[in-house]
Amino acid sequence: LAVVDEASDENRVVFYGIVLSDSKVYEGIRSQTVQLQRNLDPQSLCHKLIRVLICLQHLPEDSMRPRWKGKGLEAKALADPMSKIVSQLQSSLIQSNCHGLLSGCSVLLEVETTQTDLLNRACFGRPISTAEKDKQWFQLDMEEAFYLCYSLNCLKIVDEDKCTKSNEELWNDMKSKRETFPDFFKAYSHLRKKNWVVRSGSQYGVDFVAYRHHPALVHSEYAVLVLSGGDGDANGRLRVWSDFQCTLRLCGSVAKTLLVLNIYKNGNIADSPLCLETYSVEELTITRWSPEQCREDQKIVEDRTKDT
Repeated sequence: LAVVDEASDENRVVFYGIVLSDSKVYEGIRSQTVQLQRNLDPQSLCHKLIRVLICLQHLPEDSMRPRWKGKGLEAKALADPMSKIVSQLQSSLIQSNCHGLLSGCSVLLEVETTQTDLLNRACFGRPISTAEKDKQWFQLDMEEAFYLCYSLNCLKIVDEDKCTKSNEELWNDMKSKRETFPDFFKAYSHLRKKNWVVRSGSQYGVDFVAYRHHPALVHSEYAVLVLSGGDGDANGRLRVWSDFQCTLRLCGSVAKTLLVLNIYKNGNIADSPLCLETYSVEELTITRWSPEQCREDQKIVEDRTKDT
């Protein structure tokens, strides 16, 4: 991503570019230089470089290359879009007046056969095997449960005393179980509203993985890290270059693009879910730069020389 020009009289970091695809380089920061103090510590250096690297407001659609798991699956996904499936699930849960049980850091949901199919197709939660053959239970993560409850308004959640929790009570409960819940939920809902399927990324060492459609049809395209923008070391990740190297190596080995979502609270306190409306999300895609892929073909260079 960058090299330090040690031959120079002053510490200068030269940015050669960020690869958005196999052949496209983001030219906006090509050959940019940043003057740095000699005694800048590694953590401050990393933070300074991150700010300059790349700041994309939208996901680069042209760089996405979905890897479908078989022939005809892309057409199948187009014929049954995820937005339509989620809408069907929303209607079904509202009609049946579903209630989920808050249990620890997850929500247990008893559903009917039709809803089981919709939850599986929409990729919410995971089924739990029980001795009750006539009932099906699903376990929802906190982000999934709150999205169904707050964003889609199709699920009610109760506590162990069977008392229905308000959105504010549920928000405070989930925030008390995990301090970073507001940031994680904002990131989760941000991607879900764009019709990405969002699942846990723990097996890849990231927070989430994002799929274009159902995981049975297509491989995930993004490995997602959620950071608290402007909070310094609140997340404690990607603070030094070794963090970048390890994460990018891992993402490359599983054919995924690293997507960093910086969540900015903009001075607001996360005391209720209403604060989510004032949060902003910064999307950063980071990929290892390969000079062999970006170097112009020698024959093209020779032809240009002859023409001049």
